[in-house]
Amino acid sequence: MDTLATPTTHTFRLPTVSVEVTSAGGDRPVVVLHEAPATLPRRLARAGFATVTFEGSGSQDLEVVVAALESGSLGLRAQRYGLVERRDEGSIVLTRVEAGVRFPGSTVRDEAAVVQWLTQHLV
Repeated sequence: MDTLATPTTHTFRLPTVSVEVTSAGGDRPVVVLHEAPATLPRRLARAGFATVTFEGSGSQDLEVVVAALESGSLGLRAQRYGLVERRDEGSIVLTRVEAGVRFPGSTVRDEAAVVQWLTQHLV
């Protein structure tokens, strides 16, 4: 995997939410970021991940994004991906998804811990 390739961003409009997909191409581990800190998608893209970011108004938006990702509608192949969700109190919840099944991961407080967990569980 060429982690030094320049990532590009494409916007997709889904029925209830707008999604940005950032990737440098090729087969890269995919991370879905719901309400993530603004700097995290860029940091993950530099680390070699493809990112799917959106700010939704509820869990139904997350399900629409996940369905689009899993069907290939966002231009990424992702049988396995990470899900990053920010909670109201500031913690970040990490989940690994394989073939549509969600496996709870960790709850962390900083971006470095997010990158470390995703690298250990997706790469």
